[in-house]
Amino acid sequence: MNDEEAFEKLSKFGLSPYEIKVYKTLLLNGPQTSTSIVSTAGIPQPRVYDLFNNLMTKGLIEVSPGKKKIYRAVPVEIALNKIIDDLTTYKMNLAKVVENSAPNFKKYNPYLWYLDNEMLIREQMKDMISRAENEIIASFKLSLLKYLDKYLIDAAERGVSIFLTIFPDSDRYDINELMNIAVIKRRPGISPEIIIMDRNEAIVQVDNLNIKSKYAIDFQEEEMIHIINYYYNNIIWKPSIYISKFLIHSKWLFNTSWISCEAINMFLNNGYKLDGRVIGTTQNGDVDVSGIIKGTDIIPGYKNSYIIETENQVFTVGGRLTRIEDIRMDKLYLNAEKIK
Repeated sequence: MNDEEAFEKLSKFGLSPYEIKVYKTLLLNGPQTSTSIVSTAGIPQPRVYDLFNNLMTKGLIEVSPGKKKIYRAVPVEIALNKIIDDLTTYKMNLAKVVENSAPNFKKYNPYLWYLDNEMLIREQMKDMISRAENEIIASFKLSLLKYLDKYLIDAAERGVSIFLTIFPDSDRYDINELMNIAVIKRRPGISPEIIIMDRNEAIVQVDNLNIKSKYAIDFQEEEMIHIINYYYNNIIWKPSIYISKFLIHSKWLFNTSWISCEAINMFLNNGYKLDGRVIGTTQNGDVDVSGIIKGTDIIPGYKNSYIIETENQVFTVGGRLTRIEDIRMDKLYLNAEKIK
């Protein structure tokens, strides 16, 4: 970002083009009189005092006492922090008003949304990460990875399991902190960027090469999320190479059966004893069972299931399209203990 672009982005803080010129002039040239500011900034003389009053109200400039007034810029960190604090307070108050008013309106929930603004896509993904409770499965190119990594780390600290695919454009980016909290694989080539949250919502972002822009679809329908999850597993995850593995943690939380099975196999192959708690459904209703995880039963393209043995019974557990398994999994809490 060059100097011109940096100052233009002050418009996001509610500054008009002329206000930006005045603030920029004082930041770069130091305290000045109104006459000097008009000359340096190239603003109309009749507007100058209105601009000064607006900028002082926003906390961006200060004026000296006395007859001959001198104006100076409030340092960027102080000035913008005040605006950010005010906007944060406003955001919280507005969200509370909407939350309290929303029950009065009839809600319409389409199962998908079209997003054609890159910033909106990025913010929607950030919001998904912030709302995640159990599991995040994602593939990000470098620009998204750099923006979202701190939110992924925050989610992991809340107990969310993170499974991430990165691409060759991230080879020079420092992912050491991510490697300590997430299972990460590197895909040799580029593919669509996808995020799946708690198996309840998914966003798929692609590049529109014809007009050199990005667009995305936000899916909130179970069958479509299953299809995206299947695509992610076979087209993005399987061709990729591990950078950090499940062994970085002894406790994991899953909503997805194929990645549960991959974790179970990796732990068992490395000499771990596994116990788990499965929450799901059977033909007779909801079920919540705990026991020893004995192994997996995988037929590519057909099923990804595992076996849990309780004190009284052995169950097979499958995912979204459970066919012959005893339990359709909603959650698996997996605990691994190294056998000595």
